[in-house]
Amino acid sequence: MTVREYRKGDWVGIADLWQRNPSLESPLFGMDADALGRLLRKTEGFGVRFILGVARLFGRPVIVVLIADVDGRVMGTTILGFTPESSYVGGVVVDTSVRRQGHAQAMLRECDRLSRQYHRPYVALDVLSQNDPALRLYERWGYQPLRDQVWLVRTLTPETPLPAPTGTTRIRPFAKSDGPRLAELDNALMPPEVRKIVPRHGGDFQVSGFARRVLQSDTEAWVAEVNGQPAGFLRATVSHVMEAANLTSPLFGGDVPEPVARDLLLTALRWTETHKAPRVLTSVPEHQWRMRPLLDSLGFVEHFRVHTLVHRLSA
Repeated sequence: MTVREYRKGDWVGIADLWQRNPSLESPLFGMDADALGRLLRKTEGFGVRFILGVARLFGRPVIVVLIADVDGRVMGTTILGFTPESSYVGGVVVDTSVRRQGHAQAMLRECDRLSRQYHRPYVALDVLSQNDPALRLYERWGYQPLRDQVWLVRTLTPETPLPAPTGTTRIRPFAKSDGPRLAELDNALMPPEVRKIVPRHGGDFQVSGFARRVLQSDTEAWVAEVNGQPAGFLRATVSHVMEAANLTSPLFGGDVPEPVARDLLLTALRWTETHKAPRVLTSVPEHQWRMRPLLDSLGFVEHFRVHTLVHRLSA
């Protein structure tokens, strides 16, 4: 078995791997493994490879796709993303036929190596609270709890119509200049340890046109204002790679009035409704849980609890 980086043509094997080994949350998301594979194929173009290669050359990697190669077959994969403070492991998948043979550990080892190479002292990941085998693996590897998140879903059907916003809240399209203020609002509510490892940055709220084309998605973002200043943010996205629509984690300042938050949520929900999504998902981290009663009142139901874990790397 060899752990290596993604090579041209691996998208076929990855799509097949995902198809054979759906995650616990896949039915809720309505993931299309073939569409995800085709998305990866788009990253094989010269333009994408050039941009990612230059970023790594200058010590600013974006993502690395790792493959567990067993006799020339893709039998495991994960994606390592990078932020200024840490790296983030996503989507660890190992084929059922070769589990408990060290493939996941080998990919985690490579994630650690790459994180050290690019001077990231922390490696974080998300794992479902009910995924006991994965939790045991990460605990043995040295991962420790950082925070919890909940995944909520709201069904969108003609039988459950959405109310209209009041019209009294100042809601407008997101502007790039809003980013620093929104990051400041969210970071102010985070525990210090969380803020040190996975803080918000001003650029986190933007989605480039290039990313929209690669992801085959349609997306809109809004800001709610209070006293002329941004007080809340939401982005809604629909994509060909999944059936469900997605809302970013609702971001509201600590003193935002509930009617303002409600109007912003309804604005985003009604946008997803017009795009014919059968349901909409969102995740809510601990520092924003005060909004849970509002989300419950709008028909959201908790489906998963997710632990964010962190591996603090030694020098």
